[in-house]
Amino acid sequence: MARNMRDITFASFNLHNLQLPGGAMYPQSKPYSDEEFAAKAGWAAEMLHRLDADVIAFQEVWAREALEAVFAAAGLADGYQLAFITDGAWDGVAVACAVRAPWEIRATVRHKAFPDAMRLVKRAQTMAEIRAAPPAADREVDPEADPEFTPSHEDEGVRVEIDEFARSVLQVTVGHARASRPEVPPLEVFCAHLKARLATPLDDPEYHDPRLRPHRAALGTALSTIRRIAEATALRIILDRAMTGNDHPAVVLGDLNDGQFSDVLAVLSGQPSFRVVAASTAARRSDAGLYTGVQLQQLRSLADVYYSHEYRNVREVIDHVLVSEQFYDWSDRRLWAFKEMRFFNDHVPVADRTHSDHGQVRASFDWEPAA
Repeated sequence: MARNMRDITFASFNLHNLQLPGGAMYPQSKPYSDEEFAAKAGWAAEMLHRLDADVIAFQEVWAREALEAVFAAAGLADGYQLAFITDGAWDGVAVACAVRAPWEIRATVRHKAFPDAMRLVKRAQTMAEIRAAPPAADREVDPEADPEFTPSHEDEGVRVEIDEFARSVLQVTVGHARASRPEVPPLEVFCAHLKARLATPLDDPEYHDPRLRPHRAALGTALSTIRRIAEATALRIILDRAMTGNDHPAVVLGDLNDGQFSDVLAVLSGQPSFRVVAASTAARRSDAGLYTGVQLQQLRSLADVYYSHEYRNVREVIDHVLVSEQFYDWSDRRLWAFKEMRFFNDHVPVADRTHSDHGQVRASFDWEPAA
């Protein structure tokens, strides 16, 4: 059956340090030789053809010329528009985006600083203050809670001081290039690479204190986790502003460094309802919720072999496609119906410098507006 030109396919592709030959990367990373770069670009070019996606988010790009070389090697330089975090060169590793005709890039926004509403601060309160405070309008009340129960501790204070993404988020407005398709609205695509789970290196002098030195691994892991969930929260605020009170389709693509049931994904997705019984009214509306592609696939498949990354023999999906209600089958506001999600991960267990240590994910949606 011929493909409807309004169908759309999204993908996420972690390139695992794509850099030009001799180009600098992390201090511990050896630069690529000409031969290594040619092999890496050739493998990535082959993977582009296998993905066959309309919108692709890339992670771990060190130079725009390196990604352009991959598309040239694939013979796809004329078929895709590329978007980067800045027009010129940048210092460090970054995300990028590629969009294939008939879809086109209409605008890009780089998000480096956290939005002004991003505040992770809670002052400490005594029990007397807690009891005296009127209940908040948005506070959930447990109907089975024991009214005589008295907590034995005070409400602890929290202060997290992080004000920017470690790696910028790239927002790309994607539209349909054909004027004969006015019914297809523009999409807001967010390309992200959240903080990794590896422990943050702690080289500050204070961590050489004998009392702290034995615990640097735990402290570094905690800092990485705190930063990752702070980044997820900041992106959630940006998404709220883009999605709430309108029917604009939104998609988040990228390496989020956590699984679909993690706290990071809970914050980022907004935890929308899924409909699992046909007669239910659940999920008719979810103005700001995002549905994870892997869960959409799991709800309709008997397979249980999904993973996009392997670390210490643990395989899980940390590379995600998250979509708004316009892509959810049971939503009253559906424009596209979920078709399938595929994982390209055969290379992950044996990955080397010329491959990626991540599998690639692709989610396909057919144009099928709700009646």
